[in-house]
Amino acid sequence: MTEQLKAKFIQRIVELQERIGAIHRDFSDGRDADWSEQGGERENEEVLNALESEAKIEIQHLSNAITRIENGSYGICEACGEKITQQRLAVQPAAEKCIQCAE
Repeated sequence: MTEQLKAKFIQRIVELQERIGAIHRDFSDGRDADWSEQGGERENEEVLNALESEAKIEIQHLSNAITRIENGSYGICEACGEKITQQRLAVQPAAEKCIQCAE
């Protein structure tokens, strides 16, 4: 089961890296010469920056989860050492802490 989960995490990382690549391609298009268009482009860049940041954070969480799978500590709370419930892992597969420690 953990190998399937690891493969799922790797696939998600690939998807996120592709998204980041698309964002970088969008940025490389440059800005329009029209001032009114540039305002909208700046707003778009802010959204793209936020999406890129979220993708990078998710990649880090997934990479950490893969490391925990590999070293046998996946599903164990990093704060208290207790098992993370299956319900929590179903909702947040890369969870590092149990629900009590996460709060």
